[in-house]
Formats: sequence, structure tokens, C-alpha cells
Amino acid sequence: MKGDVLDILKAVLFSTLISLGLVLIFAIVIKFAALQSGVILPVNIAIKLISVLVGVLIGFKHAQNGLLKGAISGLVYMLFTFFIFAALSAFKDVKFSWIDLVTLPIVGAISGIIAVNIRSRRASNQA
Repeated sequence: MKGDVLDILKAVLFSTLISLGLVLIFAIVIKFAALQSGVILPVNIAIKLISVLVGVLIGFKHAQNGLLKGAISGLVYMLFTFFIFAALSAFKDVKFSWIDLVTLPIVGAISGIIAVNIRSRRASNQA
């Protein structure tokens, strides 16, 4: 149980750091490129999905409960980043995204399944 909680916390931490880095890079791209406003939402969604995928793949060390741990990681990441970005904007113009509520736990669950299977195959190959 303790290992599962640590896996979730590490996955959320890695996902958040990756997300912050990608958002910073995207902000620089927006500053220097003439992008239409319709591009911002899909790119932000892609950044979140990639962040959860990579965060779970990096953060999970124990090869069990991948589906559940991944879904929880996606949900916790969504809530955590929602509050971070809301706090950065002084809680003005904060909008909750139903797309995030649906997609991030699903991507987390899929990523968790992948991460657990990778870990279990490595363990069986070493044995």
C-alpha cells in the first residue's frame, strides 16, 4: 500500500514538472510565433495528456495495480494542476475542464497498465 501511494505521488510530481516545462516552452512559442487562439486549447490538452503518460511511466516502480494507480494519478494530477494554475492567476477566470476530468484518468489508467507491464516484464527477464 505504501509503495502504491509513493508511486502515485511520484507520478503526479513528475507529471506536474513535465507539464510546467512544456507550458513554459509553449508560452515562448506563442510569444514568437503568430498562432491562432484556436490552437491553444488543443495544445494544452496534449501537454496534459503527454505529462500524465510520461509521469506515470517514470513514477511507477511497483508492478501492481497499474489501472487503479494510473487513474488515481491522472485525477490527482488534474486537481493539483487546476489549483496551481488557478493560484497563479489569483483565482480569476478559473474554468473547470470536463475534458480533463474524463481524459486524464483514462490516460493515467492506460499509462499505468503500460508501466506495470513494462516493470513486470523487466522483472521476469532478470529472474
